[in-house]
Amino acid sequence: MKFHLDTGLIEELSNLEYFIVKSPVNTPDFWKEWQEKYSRAFMSKVAVKKLLRTKKLGYEDIKRYRAMLDTYQELVEYLENIKRLALSLRGIYEPSEEPDPTDDDIDLDF
Repeated sequence: MKFHLDTGLIEELSNLEYFIVKSPVNTPDFWKEWQEKYSRAFMSKVAVKKLLRTKKLGYEDIKRYRAMLDTYQELVEYLENIKRLALSLRGIYEPSEEPDPTDDDIDLDF
């Protein structure tokens, strides 16, 4: 049984490996690779949602597509986190992440 689970895990990792952004975040290739992978994950999520809404599917198919939808959602979140990291390294923050200029914890010695 353990061998079966290990091979299943290896197979899943192999399937998900495509979505790993391998280019360093400080290179132009990062954004090209990120956009390609994000677009693929996002559009796959849209396609699965459409299948679930428009096709008459059996219970097993619905279960399988919902699992796929969860996977694509996690991939989109992973890619969005990487994007936020890359932007923050350039000093660009989302509005909710920007430091508060009125924060009393900031001590400035002049």
